[in-house]
Amino acid sequence: MPPAPATPLVSASDLKRQRGWTEGLIGGLLGAPDALAPNPHGFRSPMRFFAEDRVLEAEREVMFGRWAQRLEGDRAWRRNQPTRSRLPAEIEHLEWLQDPRTIALFLAPRVPRRRRRRPEPVPPPPVTRYPMAPFEVLRLF
Repeated sequence: MPPAPATPLVSASDLKRQRGWTEGLIGGLLGAPDALAPNPHGFRSPMRFFAEDRVLEAEREVMFGRWAQRLEGDRAWRRNQPTRSRLPAEIEHLEWLQDPRTIALFLAPRVPRRRRRRPEPVPPPPVTRYPMAPFEVLRLF
């Protein structure tokens, strides 16, 4: 069942970009999203939206506090910036999930890309201006 229509929603990408969250924190602390919407950037996975009150509640947890203290300087400044939130009426084709707390998420670890080794370069054969082998005569008649 959807929350109240006045509850602002925050997208997962805004959490990562503007609040410094990681994908693991989103899955571990927030779990399933409250709503999904089609991605306007083509055939990609749907955009995930979380209720702002759930996000603020998760940021007050001890686990999140420990993680926020270890942030480097280049990511810590994001925590003080305002986060973009949208009302549900502003998002097109929003699909609410029944109860996000009852949905089990199975987070698959991201597998790093393996690079193929390039074969060792083979030096080209030495080029001689005049080959030492005798010429062969080709008879066409």
